[in-house]
Amino acid sequence: MRIITIKNDIIDLRPVIWIKGIFMVIIGLETTRLGVGIGRVNTNIYYGSFIFALIAISGMLVIFILKDRDRDEKTRRFSDHKLVITFSAVFYGVAFGLAIYYTITYNLESLNVYLLAFIGISWFLTLYYGRDWKYKGILRNVIISICFSFGLIYGASLNYTLIPAIIYLFFGAVFLLQISKDLMNDCKHIARDDTENPMSIATILGEEKAQKLSMILDILIIIFLIIPMFPGFPNIFAQSIYIYIAIITIVFVGIAAFLSFRMNKEKTYYRIVKIFLRCGMFLAFTGFILANF
Repeated sequence: MRIITIKNDIIDLRPVIWIKGIFMVIIGLETTRLGVGIGRVNTNIYYGSFIFALIAISGMLVIFILKDRDRDEKTRRFSDHKLVITFSAVFYGVAFGLAIYYTITYNLESLNVYLLAFIGISWFLTLYYGRDWKYKGILRNVIISICFSFGLIYGASLNYTLIPAIIYLFFGAVFLLQISKDLMNDCKHIARDDTENPMSIATILGEEKAQKLSMILDILIIIFLIIPMFPGFPNIFAQSIYIYIAIITIVFVGIAAFLSFRMNKEKTYYRIVKIFLRCGMFLAFTGFILANF
């Protein structure tokens, strides 16, 4: 029984998010590598990936507390959340300390430290004010997305102080993709959420509005993916490869948006939409990676 509980705890912490965050850091570094020595870029990858993985773990522990808070006392994983908060603070503190050490040792610009400080303040405010907030489901979805997509901006900040527009476009695409996918998941389980987890965005907005919001996010994702296709767009080293993959990604996301528009509480569509969005996420990752080689 204890093994099952530990397994569920690990699943709740979503290790896939940590791995995606590491990939985002690498993509951010590779996208901004022009004019930076290859040795420095490689060192940034080692340090930056490890630091951001710790940040992601810290953030997922914050999510764990938000979810566990809504359970009744008998079904809570931890009777005392102070232990989980302590672990979250330790992971963040180690990451922030390493970032300061790395920045000073390698004479980097301090932007990356400021970005991590912003994350730390966000985690603190979420734990201090958000645990009892009525709409904490919004915080959950946003933090999950930040725990990996923000790696793009953090990775780029290790190379440059002035972060190029392509990084913000990539960030916007993957950030909204994750939220859109989570929205569909919330809609699929909305009946269960009403009794077990009354904090999802779908529960807050209602199923139909959540579907329409997902459609709007999908349209924004398509726009973010189209903009870098314009000829001569800076910081894309293999634009033709990116265009081919982005077109396929747009098709998948476009189908998901169309199905979201057509849905009227027909739960049979949810699984299909999630599959298309997952494919879109995978293709977006692939396109971002291949665009830099």
